[in-house]
Amino acid sequence: MKEPSVILVGSASVLTLGLAAFGLEGPRIQAGIEARTAAALADAGVRNLSVQARGRSVTLSGTVAFAEIGMEATRRAAATPGVRHVDNRLEMASGPSFEFAPDGDIWLLRGKMPTPESRQELFDAAAAIVGPGNVIDETEVDSSVTEPPWLGALPRLIQLLRRLDGAPGLRLEDRTLTLTGHTSSEGLRDHLMFEITTIGGAAGAGWTIADRMRISPVAVHHEAERRIREVVERGSIEFQDGTSTLIGEAATTVGEIGAALADLSDIRVEILAHTDAGGEPAVDRALSLEQARAVRDLLSASLHPDRLLALGYGSDHPLAADGEEAAASADASASRIEFRVLHRP
Repeated sequence: MKEPSVILVGSASVLTLGLAAFGLEGPRIQAGIEARTAAALADAGVRNLSVQARGRSVTLSGTVAFAEIGMEATRRAAATPGVRHVDNRLEMASGPSFEFAPDGDIWLLRGKMPTPESRQELFDAAAAIVGPGNVIDETEVDSSVTEPPWLGALPRLIQLLRRLDGAPGLRLEDRTLTLTGHTSSEGLRDHLMFEITTIGGAAGAGWTIADRMRISPVAVHHEAERRIREVVERGSIEFQDGTSTLIGEAATTVGEIGAALADLSDIRVEILAHTDAGGEPAVDRALSLEQARAVRDLLSASLHPDRLLALGYGSDHPLAADGEEAAASADASASRIEFRVLHRP
């Protein structure tokens, strides 16, 4: 019969060997769990994913754009072979944000963007309006910021500020888009809101739009409008039915308008296109905008593009009623082009 001390020594040796084996095998098991869990979550939509295993428990870290992504990540991790417990420490990511507005003699661009490329595109759009030397870029690249499908629409929003007079500004925060500044007319303000809504709708953005614009009429440039009337009285601007293709003498008439205005350096020309009622409103507005842009493109041969603004109203805003002073216009059977010329240094 063995002595008790010998049995105890043998048991201790076995236990020591077991612990040593586990100490060598444990890290390998944990590494395997981490690798399998990370693979299971590779396409779950978690940004900056980190998986740490301790025994058979895993801790998930990173950012998600929606709570549903976090729930799916937890489900997949729990179903990974070898995992018994999941500690979900995923955080909700913030969306892109920015603010572009004047600050004294310079313009400030602030916010958070998800990539260097998106930050550069935003800056380029701002610089195109006021010049690169007039923009101080304080935007940051933050990897925790989501990269939504509508991200590419943000530069187009900034470009709309060309159409505002007097301290224009744009801010996007928590998917609320706030537009400030002065417009020369209620019609222009409505058109800007329509364009923003159209851009957001096409991108599936779901923005809440806050209109903080004020109407501050700008003086009409009567001499310029007189010159336009003289041209349209002897010519016409017509389009092929249902298109933005100019026909007949339209191109010649537009060219003569440009030549008549070329020596005026203190103007902004608004080209307003109208269609007759009867069609789908959204389709009519889109068509009229294309027609106004076709006229603008021809005028840009004589006037700088920054002084030309194309607006499409569809059938929403008829020309001025009888008895009111109307801007120079050219009538066609199904479309009408109106020119409004404003003082702008």
